[in-house]
Amino acid sequence: MVKNIYEMLQQVCNQNKDRIFFVRQNETYADLLKKVKQRAVLLAKRFGVKKGDTVAILSGNTPEFIKSYFAITSQGARVLMLDTGLSAAEHLNMMRRTGCRLALAQKSHFVDGGPEMFDIETPDDTDERDFTAADVGRDDLAMLSFTSGSTGNPKVVGLTHNNILSLADGALFYKPVIHPGYTFYGFLPLYHIYGVVINIVAPLVLRGKLLLQPVLNPREFIADFKKYHPEVIPAVPRVWESFYKKIVDTAKEKHAYTMMRIVVAMQRPLRAVGLRRVVDKVTRPIHDIFGGNTKVLVSAGATLKPTIRRFFERLGFVVGDCYGLTECTGPGNFNFAFRLPNGKMYYAGPLPGNELQIHNPDKDGVGEIWLRGNMVMPGYIDNDEANAAAFEDGWFKTGDLGKLDKKGSLIVKGRQKQVIVLDSGKNVYPDELEDLYLQNEEILAAAVFEYTIRGKIVPYAVFQVKPGTSSARVATLLKASNLKIAPYKWVKHFAITEDELPQTSAKKIKHFAVKEMLDAGLFTRGED
Repeated sequence: MVKNIYEMLQQVCNQNKDRIFFVRQNETYADLLKKVKQRAVLLAKRFGVKKGDTVAILSGNTPEFIKSYFAITSQGARVLMLDTGLSAAEHLNMMRRTGCRLALAQKSHFVDGGPEMFDIETPDDTDERDFTAADVGRDDLAMLSFTSGSTGNPKVVGLTHNNILSLADGALFYKPVIHPGYTFYGFLPLYHIYGVVINIVAPLVLRGKLLLQPVLNPREFIADFKKYHPEVIPAVPRVWESFYKKIVDTAKEKHAYTMMRIVVAMQRPLRAVGLRRVVDKVTRPIHDIFGGNTKVLVSAGATLKPTIRRFFERLGFVVGDCYGLTECTGPGNFNFAFRLPNGKMYYAGPLPGNELQIHNPDKDGVGEIWLRGNMVMPGYIDNDEANAAAFEDGWFKTGDLGKLDKKGSLIVKGRQKQVIVLDSGKNVYPDELEDLYLQNEEILAAAVFEYTIRGKIVPYAVFQVKPGTSSARVATLLKASNLKIAPYKWVKHFAITEDELPQTSAKKIKHFAVKEMLDAGLFTRGED
């Protein structure tokens, strides 16, 4: 049994030496291992990096990021993952708090006043034969990440070699659906836990290829899809929502929306009665958007709206909808319907070695999501108070609310602190309402939260709308959507904007920031 991350890398690379790993660079697994060793030699000999040190990475999605990640951990040092979207002041604070002694960064992200900065893209001229791996065990810390810090002071999450290795073992469960040689598209930021999961660990252990994309531009994505035809495309829900709306808008422009809806919903029986060509005529152009060879879509970083998931599943994609947090090494649970080798259908669950429970569920089965297992962090760094609040009897209390359906799929209702408790005592879940209103193509993004109108607590919504969409039009859309839900849940009070709503690096809407902007008068209010 491998005992650390480097041993995992070495084993996989030695077994797959001639396979391509980095697609765009045409580099093999053997090339990856060699360059990891060279970078590790540089770290040890030039900078004296040793076990227990903290070394930051501050970079976009480049092969050097991944090589540096493995090189740092091979020396027993801890990788501090820094969000490139934060300010220099935030970077400095994070490096100081973790005792960081060196930062491997792209030159555009260099900061003054902190540890020594080294250009991560500098070629290594060291000799890999001088490489020596540190004596590192499974319980040693491998990486440090800060929580988003949307409220209060951000906490430092410490993940061990065992957490990462358990993630790797868990990823192997999905071999029936993700096959060797599949190309993973890599535009999720590598500093985020889901970048580590889906664009570092999973492609490696599943013997896949990685197509890194450092530019967050939809035109670049489409060009890559057409040129490289990736089989696995991971993205955050906002990206899948954007693709969905684009597909729907295009169909409406061609007066083919009704036909598309019918065919997508009925494609199996249509194929069964010999109308395969009709189905293919409607669905093939959608598959071609993604390069025509895509088998698996993965959604991570936030909750994927059920309507979006069902749409892509009906098109024939296997959709992996991931729930988790940095504290549990990412995927605490996967809704991922596919057929196992024994012929049975698998629908959902945590990765092997982990458990999920709905704690203290109400009459509707909704309770707090608790996680336990080998992927849960040992604790926040130097924060006894936070650890005491986060753990109970070995379970990590996520602070999220959810329920399990009959198939065991996890339905996330939202953050516990964001649940709207009406004056009547009834609970309203913002995620449910946001999903409902986003089914209107003129609404591009939604944030629903608790608000007080004339002394009464109500669900309030701020919508990002398409240019030219009026408040009167949105009011009409809301009235139609509200007929699908109980009256106490209805959103009657709202504001609109054509500007993008503030988001985290994982593209989650920052509800607290939206509320502050509403109070500051930055949105156009509907009738209150």
